[in-house]
Amino acid sequence: MRTVPGVDPAPCLVLDAATVRVDDVGPALARLTTGWRLRIVGPQREVLLLRAAALAHGALDAEITVEVVDRDARTVFCAHCHHLFPTSGGSVRCPGCGLALRVADHVSRRHGAYLGEPA
Repeated sequence: MRTVPGVDPAPCLVLDAATVRVDDVGPALARLTTGWRLRIVGPQREVLLLRAAALAHGALDAEITVEVVDRDARTVFCAHCHHLFPTSGGSVRCPGCGLALRVADHVSRRHGAYLGEPA
């Protein structure tokens, strides 16, 4: 985690999604004061998960910017059993319940994952 002066008029905390864990987001945000901005950079799967964690810890949409550098891997949220799992395909089988799923274009901000709906 690092700050980047001059990127925004407000101080900016940058989370590198390749190295920061979801569990690190809460403590990092707890150290910030009003006026800070959060920038998350990395592969789509990790960026969405970190963004969801930031929102869960009280960050606002207006305080977060993201930069996705790789869109191949995704996290899917099974609409049937609520299992989260990684994938790179558009049609998958949920490892939690075994249901065949179609990966929708809808992304859940809360889960940081694409919706997996019954195929």
